[in-house]
Order: sequence, then structure tokens, then C-alpha cells
Amino acid sequence: MGLVRQFASHAGWWIGCKLGFKKPLVTTMIIHYACNLNCRHCSIQGNLELLPPKRKLSYSELEEEMRGQYRRGARILYFEGGEPTMWEDEGRDLGDLIRLGREIGFFNIGYTTNGTNGYHTESDVISISLDGPREIHDAIRSEGVYDRLMEGLKTLDHPAVFANMVVQRDNLHTVREVAEIAQDNPSIRGIIFNFITPPPDDLSLTLEEKAAVIHEILLLKKEGFPVLNSKKALRLLLEEDFSKKCPYHVSAFVLPDGSHAQGCPMAGTESCRKCGFDAVREYYLVNRGDPFTITEMSGMFALTKR
Repeated sequence: MGLVRQFASHAGWWIGCKLGFKKPLVTTMIIHYACNLNCRHCSIQGNLELLPPKRKLSYSELEEEMRGQYRRGARILYFEGGEPTMWEDEGRDLGDLIRLGREIGFFNIGYTTNGTNGYHTESDVISISLDGPREIHDAIRSEGVYDRLMEGLKTLDHPAVFANMVVQRDNLHTVREVAEIAQDNPSIRGIIFNFITPPPDDLSLTLEEKAAVIHEILLLKKEGFPVLNSKKALRLLLEEDFSKKCPYHVSAFVLPDGSHAQGCPMAGTESCRKCGFDAVREYYLVNRGDPFTITEMSGMFALTKR
């Protein structure tokens, strides 16, 4: 589908929402909970015993969910985990899911990865987790992970790889250094900053610490670093309880047990009231029709690249 038709489709979605026809634009599929790492800040790994026993969606279940979400209006599709590159079902892998999403008609398809298990370049966007320079990244994610990530990036040929940093107590002093790593790596096109959404609470920042980090990120953006967060969304990250502004209709989640969540699986919880996700703020601004945010976000996260 051409870019003009994609823009027209997104515009039609937005107009429909303003007229009261609130449909999801983005579908996030948490395809399984399995992972090859045990990251310090991961709420999934820290609460496996509390999760439902069904922890993986099959290919047929995912196909049914994808087609259903597309019929509902979603045109942007993201795969999450666990580590999504580890997913497999009867000889099929993440690449097969991406190709299926393309066949169904999704415009922009992406996934988040820790970068230690190879890449599937069929996607429009690849989000890599980068939480600090070597020593800090490995302290958070496990020894040797940073070098494996960087080694894999050397041979990754893809037009839209971006780094995703979760700012927490262990790494808040490395924000500029991580931005420099992203800027200097030829495989990385940009970086997005999020704050950790607890649990664990002991890694969360105070509001004053968050304000200092936002000030630093805005400076980095002004200096020309490839920061993908919009300026307005960065400032909105200082509003921790975003539950009354969150446009829940924009995003739909499918979980490994087959359940669904509109807006966020953590809606109404204490985590929701301490939300650190930048995407929530970007959705809010897009929903309000902010032209600068729409311009900054659409090229990377809304339109087909492959």
C-alpha cells in the first residue's frame, strides 16, 4: 500500500475517533514470556509465579488475533515478550509472524529485542534494549550482553533500528553517554527514553530526578542527538499518573494466555499510576492532533518501510 493511502487511512482513523468511533490503531502482541536473560528491572521475570499457566500463543492463535485486530481497525503491529526472537511454533518463528502481518495488511510492524538472539529484518522497525554503557548494561541485563548486542549490530542491515533506554536508578547518570553510543553506532537510527514503570519500586526515580533527566534529554535533542521522543511527550513524562489522560482506545494488547487489554495491561494498578512509558504520551498528543508529534512519530512508527 502506498504512502498516500497509508496517510489517508491514518487520517480516517483520527477523524473517526473525533466522531466517537474509537478504534485501536496499535496492537501489541505479547507472544510469550520466555526469555534468555533475567534483567534486574523485568517485571515479567520477577513475577513468573503470578502469571497464568498459559505463557505462549500458537501461530494459529496469533493469526486469528491479528486478523481480528486488523478488522477492528489496527494498522500498526508490535511483537513483544519475553524475548520475541525466541518464539517458535511447529517450525515457524518471528519472521513468519512478521510476514503474516504484512500479508494481512498492517502498515508498520516491529518488535523489541535484547539483541542477543539474532534479528528478523522483515520488520519495519526493530527496537533494541540499551540501558547503559557496557558495565551498566551488563549489571542490569547479565554479563557479556552488551558485547553480544554490539557485535550483532555490526552486521545488521536495516533502515529503522532504534535504541530503547529504560531510565532507572542504576543508569540515570548515563543518559548522555547512552545517547552518544546510539549516535556513534551506524546501525542505530535513533533512541527513545522511558522511565521504569514499577515494580520493582527500589529502581524508580523521584520526581526531582526525573525532571533532571528530562532536562538533559531535551538538551541532547537540542544539540542534535537522534532522540526520537517528541519534546511535548518528554515534558508529559513528569506527569506520573497519566491514567485520566491516557487514550486507552488507541492501543490494544493481546497476552500469552489469550486475554486482551485495551490501552495497557496495567490499567488501574499502582504501576499505572506511576507510568513511565513515553508511548502513552505520544498517543495522547497524536489523539489531540498535535502536528509536531504526528510529524516526528509517523515516519518511524506509522508507515511502511520494507
